[in-house]
Amino acid sequence: MKSLFTVVGMMLILDCTAQKTVDVTSGDTRVDQNSFYTVNGTPFVNVKFVALVEGTPYYKDEWSKGVLVSETGQQYKNLSIKLDLYENVIHYLDEKGVEMTTFSPIKEVVLTDALGNNTRFVRVSSLKAPLESKSEWVHWLYTGTASLYKVYEKKYWEQRPYNSATTEQHVRTNEKYLVLANNVFLEIKKLKDAPSVLASKKTELEEFLKTKDDKNASMDDRFVALIEYYNNLLKEKK
Repeated sequence: MKSLFTVVGMMLILDCTAQKTVDVTSGDTRVDQNSFYTVNGTPFVNVKFVALVEGTPYYKDEWSKGVLVSETGQQYKNLSIKLDLYENVIHYLDEKGVEMTTFSPIKEVVLTDALGNNTRFVRVSSLKAPLESKSEWVHWLYTGTASLYKVYEKKYWEQRPYNSATTEQHVRTNEKYLVLANNVFLEIKKLKDAPSVLASKKTELEEFLKTKDDKNASMDDRFVALIEYYNNLLKEKK
């Protein structure tokens, strides 16, 4: 699975969206973080999540090195980024280390963890397919005739414990897998539901889950393997 998130000096072209994956390892770009700092940004002051006791509004709480891609394809590299999936806002550190937010037209975010693994988020609007969710970002997992994404829906509520004068804040994350085919998102709540959702290959997918599904792998890996198999079935049909 790591290979799916490690971009090695080349651009991956999405079949159905004509988007390009960012090369976060190459240093040959002339567009760096200093260029991005000239874009309008707003200093961030945390006035909402001041009593958070559970969860996070972000994909990850810690800062990640990464790349932002504008709607025109311009890449801004070597930034420290956090992606707020509750407010759908990008946070970054400016050249002085001040936390900022940007509402610039960004279509893609690639976050790199401490081990060098990349996680790519794509703005839903750039995929040209309606999604019944308040989430504006989806996590890319696989590209093919049918592409695989994951959405992280953030649920927020407040609660005052018994005999307490303090209100506590909670955020819980609900993960959903989405298959994008023919410009339509299909939600698959559980892996076992995939054959029914992708009904044209229901029998073959049921057999795959019985005989070839690696239950020791991560759920992301298992979904990717299934959708890859599904795409191969579609190719055979042609």
